[in-house]
Amino acid sequence: MQNNMLEDLKNIMKEGWLEKESRVFKSWRKRWFVLTTTTLYTFKAEKQYSNPTELIPLSTISTIKSCQEETNKENTFKIDTPETTFFLMSNNNQEKEAWIGAIGKAMVKLHMKKNQKDDDFD
Repeated sequence: MQNNMLEDLKNIMKEGWLEKESRVFKSWRKRWFVLTTTTLYTFKAEKQYSNPTELIPLSTISTIKSCQEETNKENTFKIDTPETTFFLMSNNNQEKEAWIGAIGKAMVKLHMKKNQKDDDFD
């Protein structure tokens, strides 16, 4: 896992600070988010790429969208996976939209790459 992660982190598409709602205590915690071509990682410290607090494979994300009505907080968005929903908050709307766009674009690229590989086996 560590070797795959180190290899994956050579393909960083976007990184920066976001707040993530903890699943247990529902408090908001600042995390360094790193988006690669296949995975969204969270770390406790900026550019310290070891011991991720979360590892979300892009292939498991079903939806990503704004959720201010749900959280009653500005600049929030959520990522739905089969196992859980991640609630995230950025500093401003522009940053929120940039993250939603970057993750969505990475998901599409990954899906297209997978379909290309599937076509190779036909």
